[in-house]
Amino acid sequence: MNKNSKIIIENKTNILILTLNLLFMVYYIMLAYYSRPHYDDLHFLWKLNEMSIREYVGDMYFSRSGRFVSYFLNGVIFKTILYLNEYRFFPILFWLLGVGMCWNVAKDLFKSISSFLLLNVVLLFYNLFVLTNIDFAVFNWLCAMSYYLLAPILLITLKLLNKISLKWYQWFLLLLLSVVLGGGQETFTPIVLAVLFLNGLYYFKANSYNIKNTCKDSRTRKICSAAFIMIICLLIVIIAPGNYARLNSSEFFSPTSLFGYIQGFTKAIGMFYYYIFFYIPYYFILVILFIQLGRNYSINDYRIKMSYGQLVFISSLIYFFYILLSVTPSVYLWSGFGIQRNYTHVVFFSMFFLCLQAFLFGYFKEKIVWQKYLNHSFNVALIIICLIMTLNFYNDSISARKYALSVDNRIEMLKQLNKKGITGIVSVDPINIPYTTDPKYLFYKLIGKKNNPQPVLYYISDTDTEPNEYAYYLQKVYDFNFLIKLKDRSKLQK
Repeated sequence: MNKNSKIIIENKTNILILTLNLLFMVYYIMLAYYSRPHYDDLHFLWKLNEMSIREYVGDMYFSRSGRFVSYFLNGVIFKTILYLNEYRFFPILFWLLGVGMCWNVAKDLFKSISSFLLLNVVLLFYNLFVLTNIDFAVFNWLCAMSYYLLAPILLITLKLLNKISLKWYQWFLLLLLSVVLGGGQETFTPIVLAVLFLNGLYYFKANSYNIKNTCKDSRTRKICSAAFIMIICLLIVIIAPGNYARLNSSEFFSPTSLFGYIQGFTKAIGMFYYYIFFYIPYYFILVILFIQLGRNYSINDYRIKMSYGQLVFISSLIYFFYILLSVTPSVYLWSGFGIQRNYTHVVFFSMFFLCLQAFLFGYFKEKIVWQKYLNHSFNVALIIICLIMTLNFYNDSISARKYALSVDNRIEMLKQLNKKGITGIVSVDPINIPYTTDPKYLFYKLIGKKNNPQPVLYYISDTDTEPNEYAYYLQKVYDFNFLIKLKDRSKLQK
């Protein structure tokens, strides 16, 4: 494609991509503004109001989980919330961190692409990653926002590991990221270690399978050092008494036979792609975009020596093993799919894999018979998603606002009762549920499926017809003299 055609891609289409990204940004800001603390958010706010960060991390380590880095991060977040008396900027801050890390990696890979176009591409990828995540509500769950950063952190770490030399601050960042990946999420760390192992094998091959030369390679030494730090941190996480206290609950049930494990893997992988299937229309736009990028641009300072078939086979094999490693913890703990938020990084790298295949297709295929339709299809798809995001903003802003008002009105009413010296148990109305829609819900509604629970914008927690832990946490956070319960069980949302 000639230079003039590239300018068309960078100018005309960029306006549509930028418009869509702005719609995403406004939508996410709106959701963050109307978000309210969820169950564990209230729990941790209470804990951090009475404890130091060190005491809080110790308490969690011995009673709940060994993820000392994640709890330290939560400690900083909730201490900041208590100090500023504000929390709604955190989801957007984490969104910016995720975009920033992806941009930092992408700009080193594609220097031939204009900064404006590349930033738009990164924003579009990350915005769709957030929107199509299996557990969308995690985006505004204060104590779990870091799930969205696992994949970008791994990318930044790989970038640093594969640099021949690092500046002092990059060494410090690499050390920090190694600790985060090792002590933040025990189900993700083994996956990271496997990726580092493959990265090391690449340099072993690049050094003609010479162990001595491989060991002299500065990049190999960095990989080994980072892996060592991660393993030490992982061991600290694994030996935590809190892990075993929690594992004794009835929530966990492991397979008891080889056939049980096979069933578990089948269920987990099948369920993951079942959810992903409904977001294919969104991913279609990325496929077209990356085919175009592959046809027009190259990866900086890297000559592709393998054939198209070899690259597809190797990348598919790596992705297959990534999926297997990712679902293994869920199969072991729940004999199947497990908790949806654990698949956040899997969604990211599934999208990454899809974009890679599209890029390679565009890069190697000199002639595409339907090339002339790509630009038109891409622009039409952009316009359709712009319309969808406009509708999402309109409908979800109403739903989110009603939810936020119901929470705020309840808190204000309870504060007034507290001032009057009310004690005992106070009856309250249920919180307004912030319903939304997604492709799966709309599809099943279209075909008339009866069992079709409607998705929500936020995680919802509330008291019950008798005071529960949520009521206790609410009492501790606001220093109420009473607990709360729901007025009528018939008003509870099933």
